[in-house]
Amino acid sequence: MNTSTLVETVNINLEDFSDVFLTCSTCLFTYDQNQRKAKLLPCSHSVCLSCLNQIAALSQSETASLRCPLCRDVCVIPAGGVASFPGAFIINKLLDVMQKQRKDVVPSCAVHPSSELSYCECCDLVFCQSCQASLINKKCTQHTVIPFSIALKRMSEIVVYKAKGRLKALEQAHETVTQEIEQLDQNVDKILEQINTTFQEVSSIVENRRRDIIESVRVRRDDKRKVLKDQIEAITDEKKKLEKELESCQLDVRSMARQLKSMESSWDRQLTQPRENAFLRLNTNSTQLVCDIHRSLAEFGTLSASTTFPGECTISLVEPAATHIDTKFLVKTFDVDGRSRTSGGDPIDVTAKHGNETNSVTVNDLNNGTYEVILRASTPSEYSITVTIFGRPIRNSPFTVKIDDRHPPRWQLPIELLRPTKTHIDTNELFYVLDSGNNRIRIVKENGNLVSDIKSKCLDGQSAVGLSLLAGDELAVLNWKTKAVSRINMKGEVIQSINFSEFKEPIDLAVDNRGRYLIADSDKIFVFDSSLRPQFSFPVKGHRITCVNLGLDDDILVGTNDGLQLFDGAGRFLRSFDLAPNETTQSGARFIVNSVVACPITSKVIVGITNVKLNKAVLAVCRYKGSFVFYIDSYGSRLRSPCGISLAPSNLESRTGQCYVTDHVTSTVKTFQYQ
Repeated sequence: MNTSTLVETVNINLEDFSDVFLTCSTCLFTYDQNQRKAKLLPCSHSVCLSCLNQIAALSQSETASLRCPLCRDVCVIPAGGVASFPGAFIINKLLDVMQKQRKDVVPSCAVHPSSELSYCECCDLVFCQSCQASLINKKCTQHTVIPFSIALKRMSEIVVYKAKGRLKALEQAHETVTQEIEQLDQNVDKILEQINTTFQEVSSIVENRRRDIIESVRVRRDDKRKVLKDQIEAITDEKKKLEKELESCQLDVRSMARQLKSMESSWDRQLTQPRENAFLRLNTNSTQLVCDIHRSLAEFGTLSASTTFPGECTISLVEPAATHIDTKFLVKTFDVDGRSRTSGGDPIDVTAKHGNETNSVTVNDLNNGTYEVILRASTPSEYSITVTIFGRPIRNSPFTVKIDDRHPPRWQLPIELLRPTKTHIDTNELFYVLDSGNNRIRIVKENGNLVSDIKSKCLDGQSAVGLSLLAGDELAVLNWKTKAVSRINMKGEVIQSINFSEFKEPIDLAVDNRGRYLIADSDKIFVFDSSLRPQFSFPVKGHRITCVNLGLDDDILVGTNDGLQLFDGAGRFLRSFDLAPNETTQSGARFIVNSVVACPITSKVIVGITNVKLNKAVLAVCRYKGSFVFYIDSYGSRLRSPCGISLAPSNLESRTGQCYVTDHVTSTVKTFQYQ
């Protein structure tokens, strides 16, 4: 049922108000500020100045007094006459207000002029209650009706308020644009100065090289010239000497002949031929030099500009946010018309804060108009991400994101499995899943499309527990029930298989970079060479071994029923790992290690553990030096038995920081982010 709420308002008629409050009760003329100025008598009644003058003139009293025309009280006239009576302040104030007050036009119905139009705020409808009440929206359950004149006044006030706000915004915009112009001029001045400085340096280098070449030419010329000048002097001296001997009358002809004969050969060699030559040549590749300079100058000084409009740009969260791992955001840039930008290079500044603390962020230009922002937070909190381009905030900056310590799986392999134990991914992004419950190895793509199923005798008995990828499209398989280690091809054909007599209960398999096979037995680690010949073994005293895998630099990671230990490639103990914060360890918690893997890129160790006290399985992330970092709690899709953890090959950069966990109980393969 529709209900109406009539809002009662008081409308004051100007004529009635003037008759009651602004009219002299004696002469019935309206007060003004001149001859009919309102005066206040001692009896508190108000009379206009004109009436007071007339009453005073008719007064027959010997004393200067008059009677109030309203109450007949005797009022003494001040020494200055009736004009000295004080003014009626309230009446004069009301006169001023009425003179300044804008007279509103009251809208009325064309059919009923005496009926003021009404307005329903809920229906946004103007109507006359006398003739158009039926036009009220029947779907509205609550009606708030006010006079249309009041609604117009409110609307006008709202419009004026918004217009003033808009005016202020335009003034701010004018100031901002002016500052941008000033900044543009400053940037141009800096660029021009940079251009002039660079070309001046180039000119100086060219001029210095020109001087060096000219100087080297002159030095070489002077060296040659000196040799030739010295030779000329020697020729002149020899010539003078010979002429002097010819002029001597005492010259012994036979002696002179012998002397000429001995000197003839040396003259020919040293005097008659120039000791130096005039050959000088400048070896240059002028054409190539000009081309190189032209190319370098053409490539130098590429001017970058941008049409990015910060007010249209946005930032969004790419992946679920969690502590200790990379939280990724994407900044998309647009131009002033809202079109997506396709190039990068914008000066983008990003800050991340929670409380009074500022966290460091990394910005990667994807060169397609988008920017990747990476934040790694160690404290669960609400973070404020502020993004500016050209010093101006983007549309949804600051952007608020809540980062907590929950780490749900990012992805799950969409295939049906039965008690799987291991998963590996190759360089072609194919997944090899040891589907132990179905006695097969499934090769599938990321989308779940089946490539092939490998079946072999070494996979029978639902007891295959170890799997490794080998070179040459081969696989290594460990079967705990048959106690056999086998090499098979992609068709499932057994290439080589051994049954080692010392095996008690082999439970895990790994192959290191040297091709050695690491076999985890219940109380020993066995090491075989690439031909499956036994090399050595080493015990883990006091603990039952649960898994084995490669460490860094061919170290060996060994999981037990009471923690994780690290051994070198020769089986010598190095250290243990902290699998929990100190306060948890001090409370007496014990952890069974189900699986482990080490990342050579991040130097992190990811460990699948079960808290015996809480009977809860999680992933513990540790540094390779042994210290604990954080837990991956698999929120929303709890792990039950993480029996296998693997990483993608290093060539798959997009998968860096992800681990693939095989859960034997839930029969799933899930991806978690650890970096």
